[in-house]
Amino acid sequence: MRRDYYVTVCSACRCASCWHAEFMCQANRHAGTVEVLASELRREDREHPRYFSVSKLREVCGDVRYAT
Repeated sequence: MRRDYYVTVCSACRCASCWHAEFMCQANRHAGTVEVLASELRREDREHPRYFSVSKLREVCGDVRYAT
């Protein structure tokens, strides 16, 4: 079983790639951020999982916060 972890995403589009400034949504200027479990983002299927993979989060954020 895969260990779940938190991902910070744009509160408007719920995409990590937007918060990472790779593919920004039109509402990003007024949006905040929200932390969502990776499993939830996989179910929503808004972007490819590579944008919120453990290796990508380590590259962009420096670390990953696992769910307990």
